[in-house]
Amino acid sequence: MNIEPIPSPNPMERISKWLKESLLIKLLSIGFLVLILLIPNAMIQDLIRDRNQRQETVKQEVSQSWGGGQGVQGPVLTVPYTTYSMMEGKTTAERHSAYFLPHSLKVDGDLKHQIRKRSIFDVVLYQAGLTLSGEFQQPDFQSLNLAGADIHWAEARLAVGISGMTGIKESVQVDWSGQTLRMESGTGMTGLLPAGVSAPVPLVATGSGYRFSIPIKLNGSEYLSFEPVGKSTTIDLRSDWHSPSFEGAFLPDQRNISTTGFSAQWQVLDLNRAYPQQWNDDVVRFAQPPYGGQASYEAATEKTVQYNASYLGVRLIQPVDEYLKNTRSAKYAILIIGLTFLLYFFFEVLRKMFIHPFQYLLVGLALTVFYLLLLSLSEHLGFNTAYLASATATIGLICFYSASMLRIRRLVWQLLAMLVAIYGFIFILLQLEDYALLAGSIGVFLALAAVMYSSRKVDWYNLGRNSESAAGSNKAQGQ
Repeated sequence: MNIEPIPSPNPMERISKWLKESLLIKLLSIGFLVLILLIPNAMIQDLIRDRNQRQETVKQEVSQSWGGGQGVQGPVLTVPYTTYSMMEGKTTAERHSAYFLPHSLKVDGDLKHQIRKRSIFDVVLYQAGLTLSGEFQQPDFQSLNLAGADIHWAEARLAVGISGMTGIKESVQVDWSGQTLRMESGTGMTGLLPAGVSAPVPLVATGSGYRFSIPIKLNGSEYLSFEPVGKSTTIDLRSDWHSPSFEGAFLPDQRNISTTGFSAQWQVLDLNRAYPQQWNDDVVRFAQPPYGGQASYEAATEKTVQYNASYLGVRLIQPVDEYLKNTRSAKYAILIIGLTFLLYFFFEVLRKMFIHPFQYLLVGLALTVFYLLLLSLSEHLGFNTAYLASATATIGLICFYSASMLRIRRLVWQLLAMLVAIYGFIFILLQLEDYALLAGSIGVFLALAAVMYSSRKVDWYNLGRNSESAAGSNKAQGQ
């Protein structure tokens, strides 16, 4: 009986088989693919930022035409005076200004919102009907140590700072102790109020007090702020916008927010601020809210002191920020890709099947394209609807493709259930803002526990040997 020698395997076949069955190579290739797939994910996050910046650009363009975020400061009463000094036998005259703030100030405002659409973006605008009223006491120059100064009562001027002059839609008039005066553009005190309106007002040296009322109709966008310049300041705002964000140094003492709008009231005393009720020369500058006009502030004199911010106001926010949710969703990409690849890896290990790295790559690209679909659809359908549509399309594509790889219908249904669970879990995390970290930590812990439980009986050292035995058994059964 002649026994033919068993030919030794081809070295290339041996290497190919080792690469195919090696657990280390499989894990390294999966980890490498995960890192590679982070590159298109980073590109999608850049695209989200670009779209968000485009939205902000559109808001600025619409705001410039309608009126930007508005800040109202004042009113401020200024009275010029002249002091005289002797130098080398000559009398020198110096002209100065004294500034006085109202003894009481009440602001009554009603904001009506509008939604303007530019391209695919919505911009929140408002039209504010404001009334500034109160009283100025007789200017006290003795308290400023200016008893001997030559006071120019006839040149007194009342000014109101308005950050966005393009938003003024009606003539501004002041009722000054029963006398109606038209206010003009420019404040005459650019160091204190860079932009606004002003009017000369009659003062007399023996006056006792002056009441004022200034109605202003103002267009703006997104936010409105006030400087509480009164010795006692009361601000009462109402609006039909349902999502306000109160900002600044003071929160409302009372507020009521509902689906039909909000109302808010502030009470601020002069003791709550860092600047006085009266001063001379340009020694005070109001700290500015986050609206434009910064360049004019920088042009103020070197003597000017900017006190701590004491403004207050409200921002009309859009509660659903699609781009913020898209950004948060894209940050979970490595979790979704990792869990999905881990699922395929366990199919290989427990079911003794082989999945090529290229197939892993195609599945990973499908998981990445999900975020591109989500971004594009959310701009038109809203985030929740877009998430449902994108997740359904992605899961369907992956399961359809995996049916040819897994070849067992039960495994495809298991894959479908796991992908639905993963995307459902991520969606819940996106809805939870305050508890997202807690829920995410618990979810990852449970996923790790499930992996440890499923792999507790796997003989990792004999995976290759078991694969050879399974292959030999299948070959014997075939013969």
